[in-house]
Amino acid sequence: GHDRPEGDRCTICFLLIEFPTSKHSNINSCCMKRVCRGCILAIHRQGLLDRCLFCRTSLATDDASDLARIQKRVNKKDAEATNILADQYCHGDLRLTKDIPRAIELWTEAAE
Repeated sequence: GHDRPEGDRCTICFLLIEFPTSKHSNINSCCMKRVCRGCILAIHRQGLLDRCLFCRTSLATDDASDLARIQKRVNKKDAEATNILADQYCHGDLRLTKDIPRAIELWTEAAE
């Protein structure tokens, strides 16, 4: 059979995340860890709404701080962060100007 990549598991409960993973999980910019919606719901019921479920860092409150956290991870050669930054450039999210050549450059860097 085919094995799914490790990134398809929740970092809290270790269960496989349903496809599409982007719809059934979140990635926080502080640690770039994927957490399933079930764990997010459980922690919200406990009243911990303002912290990352994995590293307990305060959640980013605006696009600028989110982008700064992603860029910090990219500078540390984090492939997941580089891939996410490329997606942001591709779609023009986080107040970035849509820049396909820059996105391709970042995707290439992430793949290496």
